[in-house]
Amino acid sequence: MLPSASSEDGIGGFGAPMPSRTETVAARLRDAITGGRLPAGERLSLDGLARQFGVSRMPVRDALKILESEGLVRIYPYRGIEVSRLDADDIAELFGLREVLEQRAAVRGVPLLTETDLAAMEALLREMDALVEDSDQDRWLDLNNRFHAIINTASGWPRLVEMITVLRTNVDRYVRAYLLELGRAGPQRQHWELLDACRRRDPEGAATVMTGHLRDTADALIARLAARPAGAAAPAPASGTDPARPQLRRKD
Repeated sequence: MLPSASSEDGIGGFGAPMPSRTETVAARLRDAITGGRLPAGERLSLDGLARQFGVSRMPVRDALKILESEGLVRIYPYRGIEVSRLDADDIAELFGLREVLEQRAAVRGVPLLTETDLAAMEALLREMDALVEDSDQDRWLDLNNRFHAIINTASGWPRLVEMITVLRTNVDRYVRAYLLELGRAGPQRQHWELLDACRRRDPEGAATVMTGHLRDTADALIARLAARPAGAAAPAPASGTDPARPQLRRKD
C-alpha cells in the first residue's frame, strides 16, 4: 500500500509551505522512473495511481502532465499513459542539447567559482574515486550530479540550470541502468580534468572537457542501445527491484 499523498495543500500550521498533492505525486513518480522502479514502457493507470496515492484523479493527471513536459512519460489520447522510452536518436538529441547548455554554463560559471566551490568539487571527486569499482552506482550518480551542479549553479542563470536538470533527469535513468557495464574510470578521469580547468579559471578549457565528457557518454549509450536485439525490453532497473511491482514509497 502506497503512503497517502492527501496532506493539505499550502501552509501546514507554522513553518515552510507543504508541497501540493500534485507536487507530491509528481515527485514520487519521478523518483520511481529515474530510479528504475518504473521502467521505460511501463503502462500507467490514472485510476490505479489515484487509488495507490489516496488522492483524486485531478492531482495525478496534473502530475503526469508535469512529467510529460519533462519527457518522462507519454500521454496518448484515448490510448493511455506509459513511461517514455528513449532510442538512439533521443539519446543523441538529449546529449546534444546538454552539450550546448552545459558549455554555456561552464563559460559563465567557471570564472565565478569560489574557493569553497572548488573545495567542495574536490571532496565530491575524492568520494567518487572510492566508488569507481563499487557496485553502488546510485550513490556515484548522485555525487556526479552534485559535482556538475556546482558549475551549473555558478553560472547564475537559474533557467539554464533548470533546463539542464530536466535533460539530465530524463537520460540518467539509462545511464543508471548501464553504469556498471560502461565503467566509471574514464568519466572520472574527465571529472578531474574538468576540476583542473576550473582551478586554472579556464572556462574554454572546461567547456572542451565537458563536451568530450558528454559525447563519450552519449556514444557509449547509443552503442549499447544499438547492440540490444530488436524488440528487446527497456533497460532493467539497476536496483534489482521487480519492475512488475514498482515500489513508490515516500522518501524518509
